Amino acid sequence: MVACARRNIVDRARSGVYHCWTRCVRQAYLCGKDAHTKKDYSHRRGWIRQRLEQLAALFAIEVGFFSVMQNHVHLVLKTRPHVASRWSKLEAARRWLTITRLAKCMDDSVPLPDEKRVEMLARDKKKMARIRRRLSSVSWDVGILSENIARRGNSEDKTSGRFWESRFKCRRCTSEAAVLICGMYVDLNPIRAGEATTPETSRFTSAFDRIESRQQRRRGKRKTVDGWMCELTLQEGPREDIEGRYQSRSGRRASDQGLIPVTLDKYLELLDWAGRQFREGKRGAIPAHLAPILERLKINEEYWLDALECLDEWFGPVMGRAADLAQAAADSGRKWIKGTKAAQRVFN
Repeated sequence: MVACARRNIVDRARSGVYHCWTRCVRQAYLCGKDAHTKKDYSHRRGWIRQRLEQLAALFAIEVGFFSVMQNHVHLVLKTRPHVASRWSKLEAARRWLTITRLAKCMDDSVPLPDEKRVEMLARDKKKMARIRRRLSSVSWDVGILSENIARRGNSEDKTSGRFWESRFKCRRCTSEAAVLICGMYVDLNPIRAGEATTPETSRFTSAFDRIESRQQRRRGKRKTVDGWMCELTLQEGPREDIEGRYQSRSGRRASDQGLIPVTLDKYLELLDWAGRQFREGKRGAIPAHLAPILERLKINEEYWLDALECLDEWFGPVMGRAADLAQAAADSGRKWIKGTKAAQRVFN
């Protein structure tokens, strides 16, 4: 990706959706079986999945999609700064101090902060203003996750030094169509890499958790495994009902608002069909009952599968319609941003 200042990608004052990814620096696999040493690191996927869930309950940021691969991690995050602004001083302070302790925690527990420190921090107006911004910052969210996994990985490997390749990469999605394609790209990672054959077997992905949760809901279970992730489907109805979802009723995530105007069933059908095209190495016409999803979001049926396969090659720090990329370039003082031609092809 062409270098671009993070401040030109991330708008800290507004809610936004960001595709973030980071890669392990070592030849030894982050989470898989190392072909050289024959040592299996697969248990580290559980570390990452657990930390993602714990951080989702603390930050004003929701995880829309994720996949934990053998040597890298993909996330699609939605920031909710308006949620952080509604937390009381004590609650914001308590969340932040829990997060900072969690970064150094060497097991799966969530260490609770000292209440006296919480009260002292809550009385500091300047620090609290800074902390509220951090609580909806993708840089702090991914940074805390990366720091914790690096500490645990280095401890297990009995070594020190850099664990991740570099600072995590970040891409802003400027439209619901871009979020859908980016989310599917993340969920299909194990299938494209040959680690799985179907979404149902793609463990440690958001698709796997959502599929399992759908089965749990059918059995009448209330607390599902995907309850910590962002609600997939955007909510419709009276404004007051939607605003009432600004904060999560369960406390497992930042809010109960949705992400894209697609039902879970339709999303999983579309994901399964796309996965089969990659697995079988051929491109067929999209089924008639799924085509309206692309039509409604104004995604070009001819190029959307290519976008799923070549997303990193086609798009840079911003993904969306050509007009959005032109505006992003102007805002950052550039003449253009990578992805303009692809945006013209993919988005109608």
